[in-house]
Amino acid sequence: MKKTIKENWKFLLIVLVGGLIGGYCLGLYSFDSLSENLLKQLQEQNVTKEIVALSSAIQYGIPFGVILAYIGIIMAKKIQLWNEFKIDKKAILITGIITIISALVLFPGDKLIFGSLNTWVNEQYIVKPTIYKMIGGLLVGGIIEEVMMRLFFMSLIVFIVSKLFYKNKNEIKTSIYVIANILAALLFAVGHLPSTANMTTLTPVIIIRCFLFNGGLGLAFGYLYRKYNIRYAIISHGLSHLIADIFMLVFI
Repeated sequence: MKKTIKENWKFLLIVLVGGLIGGYCLGLYSFDSLSENLLKQLQEQNVTKEIVALSSAIQYGIPFGVILAYIGIIMAKKIQLWNEFKIDKKAILITGIITIISALVLFPGDKLIFGSLNTWVNEQYIVKPTIYKMIGGLLVGGIIEEVMMRLFFMSLIVFIVSKLFYKNKNEIKTSIYVIANILAALLFAVGHLPSTANMTTLTPVIIIRCFLFNGGLGLAFGYLYRKYNIRYAIISHGLSHLIADIFMLVFI
């Protein structure tokens, strides 16, 4: 335990701080995005915006952040998915391409495709993003979601399979990593449904949107993790949110 923390304390600290700050901002943004019925229920229970924000900060900073990161590092090392970050021209190029495409998918792609099919989606692109949304997307989206879905969950799948079927083998088949990436991407999409349900009705269009966009982008970030490094996945995911929000600031 001490060795893992000592060798990776900088990464773990970034995850902790990013989760606390991003979670707090996301809590503020999420509170303002709740439906009237949910807001009324919270008010009846004396739950304030500050309480929601602090709860979100702790949740993303500690259990979903640094704890899962710590466990993920241990597993990733055992399945050849953890390595030191290094500057790689090919990795930077591919990360840049995936980032730009992902940003364009988020905006204007979402507005043009699903905004024309669903009123609620279209309404998300009427008002410019707040600073809380931008920070939350950059830190929680970029750091915490990648820690949860790629570093932890994707690694967990590969780790379990390797223990069951590759005990006496040095290499794990590439197909296992690919399957783990697909499953993590699907879970990533499913994980967005509850928060979406708090803001709108889960119609077939909304569900398809969630799986197509979140699942598809999740596959791309998982590819970066598998091929290069979790940090490239984090950078791409975070910047895709930030760039999309900047596009919204400029064009809305």
